[in-house]
Amino acid sequence: MNNIIKYVNTDNLTDDVYCIIDSAQKLAYHSVNITLVLRNWLLGKRISEEELKGNDRAEYGMEVINNLSKSLTKKYGSGFSKRNVYKFQQFFKCFPEIMQTAFAQSEGGQIVPTLSAQLL
Repeated sequence: MNNIIKYVNTDNLTDDVYCIIDSAQKLAYHSVNITLVLRNWLLGKRISEEELKGNDRAEYGMEVINNLSKSLTKKYGSGFSKRNVYKFQQFFKCFPEIMQTAFAQSEGGQIVPTLSAQLL
């Protein structure tokens, strides 16, 4: 754990504790960011798969995004506007290889550590 969260033991207890807390917070922020990237990519992938089912993809795609945005906003609150849901889809389309590589390298569904290494 010392490699992940910096542990120090000097003559100044307060500074040592500050260092441990700051290091842990930095790790937490990084972990959350990676998880959100993974979530957004997977949302974009799923939306894109659904969009391909429609005959008139452009019109059907907008309907999918509108309906999904309403449903997600109702359940989870802000952050799932039509614009954001569309951005999730665009993120997947722009970077399809991010998770392809992570899935290929993962064992037992351990995607986040592999994705983390790619994003560093």
